[in-house]
Amino acid sequence: MAQKKARSKAGVKGKRAGRGAGEIERYEKALEGLEKSIRALYKGEYDKAKEQLEKLKETYADEGEILDRIQTYILVCERKLAPQKRPKTTEEMVTYGVMLHNDGDSREAIKMLGKALEADPSNAHIEYCLAAAHAKIGDGAATAKHLRQAIQADPLSRMQARADDDFAPVRHTTEVSALLSES
Repeated sequence: MAQKKARSKAGVKGKRAGRGAGEIERYEKALEGLEKSIRALYKGEYDKAKEQLEKLKETYADEGEILDRIQTYILVCERKLAPQKRPKTTEEMVTYGVMLHNDGDSREAIKMLGKALEADPSNAHIEYCLAAAHAKIGDGAATAKHLRQAIQADPLSRMQARADDDFAPVRHTTEVSALLSES
């Protein structure tokens, strides 16, 4: 925390050139307000952060650099506060699940892909995606279960899984290794 303050003060010193004492104090107050708003944002208090940022925007409309930051953080708050559109169709669920998986959120991907599989239980692609998501979190048994279903429905899934890096964490397990080595 002390390092952040030191960096902020160093940044303020650079901005002081050509400013009077009153302007410097005003700039420092704007920075303090911005830091307070950012802390609220990081705590997930988006309404509070947005309200603080809107006040800062009105109060410090003439502080160009800070105003740009304020407007950026207001957009972040608005995005976080906007209602999230939830996938409705099976295709949307699969697409969203794959996106979550690619973003590194395999546990949420598994939940979404599980819902998609409930809607379309014989879909080889969904089974494959579930296998890959389970593999990423190191769950060899679940990976093998879904990969087996995917291969039964579409034998090309075996070849795809052999080349897919998502399976690396469980490739060594007995069940997954056996599924991948079969011809």
